Amino acid sequence: MKKYKSITAVLAAVLLLCSLIACKQAPKTESVTQAVTNENGEVVTNEGGEVVTEEIEAVVVTDANGQPVTEIVTGTDGKAVTKVQDGEYVNVTQNVTERVNVNSGGDSNNANAGNNKKSNGAKNNKTTAKATTTKKGETTKKGETTTKGKATTTKKPTVKPAVPSTPTGFKASKVTKDSLLLSWKGVKCDGYEVRYSDNGETFVELTKKTTATQLQVDGLKSYTKYTFKIRAVNEKKGYKSVSKWAMTTATTEAENKNQKITFKIVLPMKGNAEDTLILYVREEGDKDWDTYTKKVNLDGSTVTITTDEKYKGVYEFKAKLKTAGSVYSGKSDKAKPPAFSMPGNEIEIMEGEDD
Repeated sequence: MKKYKSITAVLAAVLLLCSLIACKQAPKTESVTQAVTNENGEVVTNEGGEVVTEEIEAVVVTDANGQPVTEIVTGTDGKAVTKVQDGEYVNVTQNVTERVNVNSGGDSNNANAGNNKKSNGAKNNKTTAKATTTKKGETTKKGETTTKGKATTTKKPTVKPAVPSTPTGFKASKVTKDSLLLSWKGVKCDGYEVRYSDNGETFVELTKKTTATQLQVDGLKSYTKYTFKIRAVNEKKGYKSVSKWAMTTATTEAENKNQKITFKIVLPMKGNAEDTLILYVREEGDKDWDTYTKKVNLDGSTVTITTDEKYKGVYEFKAKLKTAGSVYSGKSDKAKPPAFSMPGNEIEIMEGEDD
């Protein structure tokens, strides 16, 4: 009886030992995301250039220290697949894995055997487990925790288009009282932006973008100096590169008709003092002035004076306060030139106690 008990104990010990060996050899599998490869082991991408992935059961290959073995994913051209991360190109890397059939009861290869296999994409049933990325010149830290997920986009970032040259030969021609023609020499670009100003400071868009090398400008004011500027533009996928501005000026022709002129003059504030406003007017090129006078109070009010004579084309004018000595002068061709202020507007400070 003792003999049978001894045999039974030996058999139990053998079974327990076999069970422990089997547990030790059984590799741990997990659901992982891998890059799909073709029969040549090359990564498959869709029409958008994204890596195609699939979910499989696999064993992650580890090194002698128990850390995942990684490899760089390569494309059909044998070059590393890249993606954009923080504005930089980075290589797409993957953990080396052994594909297994979890339903088969057969013996599985030791995961550490993968240490001696070449990392060449997905050949020999190697798959991606967890997508990781490393910047060029860096390696993945040992023990780094990565995140499972779907395929990472590997499209290259949009690159700003080249900066075009500045247009040359920019000029105005065929100038009339209300129109002119702008022209320039073309450069290699997607188009041109043109702006204008009637005071040399505030510019308004004349055309958003044109591909022509000349532009007809209408609806301008007569006898007015205009400043125009142009630049070349390149655009690509929401990015825009521009050249430096090229500039030119032109003065439109004057109205050529006889007309009476109405002036509006803002007087200075001089404690309501009485004075005499003298206005001199003549056609451009004449020697003699026509004179107009008016009694005024220097109270900051606006005075209107209309000439008795008619003036043709461009005329010159000069306004003067007889006592205060203020003088203002200018040129125009308009029947109603812009109002102007006589020099000397000031606030008089009364001496006395503070409030």
